[in-house]
Amino acid sequence: MLALYIIAGIVLFIVLVLSIPVDMALDLEATERAGSKMRVGWLFGLFWKDIRGRRRKKPRKKGKREMRPILSMLRVRGLPEGILKLARRILGRFKVGQMDVDIRLGLDDPADTGMMYSVLWPLLVPVNPFGPVNFRLEPAFDEPTFEASLHGRARVYPIQMVGPVLRFVFSPTGWRAIKAMVVSRWKRKK
Repeated sequence: MLALYIIAGIVLFIVLVLSIPVDMALDLEATERAGSKMRVGWLFGLFWKDIRGRRRKKPRKKGKREMRPILSMLRVRGLPEGILKLARRILGRFKVGQMDVDIRLGLDDPADTGMMYSVLWPLLVPVNPFGPVNFRLEPAFDEPTFEASLHGRARVYPIQMVGPVLRFVFSPTGWRAIKAMVVSRWKRKK
């Protein structure tokens, strides 16, 4: 009976930890002084951690043997569609608090820039539905330019990710992908 209580306590603890939201703050600049910074907060913003990309000292050469698991996964029937559905379900769980996107774009010829904006603008008008997303697109007629700035905050509850991930893993496509990965790893160790 004690073992049952211990198992129930562990499961309850895992559910409780996964129910605490994770906050994310993203700052991305694509200009001359390009830089990006992402911060992840936990326990309702009490703990924050800066996340930066790791740089490798020496790039490793990937041989055919290291690429086999990836190639075998790409051959799995229905995998791209399954991954796309998984990504859509996961991204649907994010609650966007505030998102500011500023883009300044220009081509060599001012007439080409005007024509590009005449095509892009009707597609981008529905992006600003008076919600938490502010999207601004500014034409640059004087010179070829691309500058982008993205600042945003989002919150996600990790427990909401469990359902879509388990749904993908236990789908026929997920089983085929796992089988292909295990078989290719097993062949690699031979």
